[in-house]
Amino acid sequence: MQLLEEKKMKSVVIFGAGIAGLSAAHELNQLGYKVSVYEAMEQPGGFFRSARCSHNNMPTEYSWHGMGPWYHNTFDLMKKIPLNDNGNLYDLALSRPIDFGIFPDDTHARFYDKSWRSIPGMFRMNKWEFVKWSYLMLKTWTVNHRSIEKYSGLNAARAWRPLIKNTAYTTWRSSFGPWIGSDWSRVCLHTTGDFFRKQLTTRPKHHHRADEDGPAWTHGAEDGWLLLKGPSNEYWFDPWTAYLQKKGVEFHWQKPLTKIEFDGRKILSTASDDETIVGDYYILAINPFATAEILSRTPELEQLEVLRLFKPLIQDGPHTQVSFRVPFSEEIHFPRERMAVVVSDSEFNLTLFAEEQAWMKEVDLGKNVKSLWTGTSCISSVPGRIYHKPVSSCTEEEFREEVKAQILSCGALDEMIREANQGKALRDFSMMEIEVWHEWKFSAEGIRPYQPKWVNSTTTQHSMPPQTTPLANLFLAGSHTQTQAHVWSIEGAVESGRRAARAIEPRVAVIDQYIPGWVRFISKIDDLFYAVKAPHVIDMTVALLLFLGLWYLL
Repeated sequence: MQLLEEKKMKSVVIFGAGIAGLSAAHELNQLGYKVSVYEAMEQPGGFFRSARCSHNNMPTEYSWHGMGPWYHNTFDLMKKIPLNDNGNLYDLALSRPIDFGIFPDDTHARFYDKSWRSIPGMFRMNKWEFVKWSYLMLKTWTVNHRSIEKYSGLNAARAWRPLIKNTAYTTWRSSFGPWIGSDWSRVCLHTTGDFFRKQLTTRPKHHHRADEDGPAWTHGAEDGWLLLKGPSNEYWFDPWTAYLQKKGVEFHWQKPLTKIEFDGRKILSTASDDETIVGDYYILAINPFATAEILSRTPELEQLEVLRLFKPLIQDGPHTQVSFRVPFSEEIHFPRERMAVVVSDSEFNLTLFAEEQAWMKEVDLGKNVKSLWTGTSCISSVPGRIYHKPVSSCTEEEFREEVKAQILSCGALDEMIREANQGKALRDFSMMEIEVWHEWKFSAEGIRPYQPKWVNSTTTQHSMPPQTTPLANLFLAGSHTQTQAHVWSIEGAVESGRRAARAIEPRVAVIDQYIPGWVRFISKIDDLFYAVKAPHVIDMTVALLLFLGLWYLL
């Protein structure tokens, strides 16, 4: 009987042990499929990986990452992953919300303390600027076809530029990298508007039980983002892969996909170096640059519908978002709990967070490290203030010196450090050597990553492929594929993995993103306006109201 069941079991081969690949593996394994995962790296996690590579065992992460209140598939999946004998990832490994603030060089920090009424102060807008800012934001929310076909090709920063003065403009765009995960010179209006709509209107709320930080709490629209309570691999990916292995998933490390064989209708086999790999279904959950390289080796496959999208998808090249760590040999206190920092006047668009604010006390920060700040440089094309070079042209030492100078120049950050440390300034704390994520390579030819990172941009939105392909047994996963998350993100990766799994097995559940009824209603009307090449429905409504007002006065 057992032999008969094994014969009936369908096999799935997944390339990529990042969030998307592991999400697909998890779902299909739970439903009785035989799953094998092949990963080019020696560990899981993809762009969410952590490591301890330094001489003092200090933990470091590939990139900044957080989880917003609209991460419905992510949280649902976390509830199904045991962290240890005491419970699951959702209950035990997530921090309470972080408190993101905008920190200029020459004035006070501002936080989202008063709901939407905080926005003008945060981004240094006057009332009229806030009205114009809100008007464009509302337009991005209440569109459908217009956004997909038009707004996806417009740079978000450039779209807001004529509406607000320079101080408000530079402050507003500084939030794009830390929050949306894409630098302001690339991200499109479609992605930006959709991101903030989800953040401010999402439903339902996520309920969390009491923990060492206090009583039970909820996480919903307008709330801060959540972090893991420890390094990513130690608190998510290692427990996850251990659990999946226990459930029968096979993992093969340092096994990159090198070849695909197909007969015009389906995949016959795949290969990793000289090893031939055969399954009933195949999921490519690797980054789009690697996918495009593999497809180019088989021109007949590369030209198929959907798969030919990968060339334009990677046309902008990799995104240079460099993660670094700032260790201190002294403990630094903060006036707020879980305070995150957008260094809004930083040329490199820096974001900072002191990990000990969210991590469990038992997490080792490294030898002699008492405070550990994680940071990310979110834009690579703007010259720095010391060497006048963009990140893409800096040496590693120049990058470190620029980062240090931009942090120490942030007056708002220094003010808050003084407030919480009896007047002691940030410069007075003993800063150890800044450590850059080890896979970034600096050279005379410029900076390059070992594993190239893709993000949404104004030229790639139309090229994002679906999870299904013309081949009956080939599927795609990754947040570069089409999802309701609409942005390169953890949620996009989990959703894509689930959608790829559901294309194989319809019983896999995927949670849809919430869209308010009024947004859907106005968007449908705007689709009619857009079809006849009329202006946005809100523009038309305002114009009509102005006309009627003038007519009444006359």
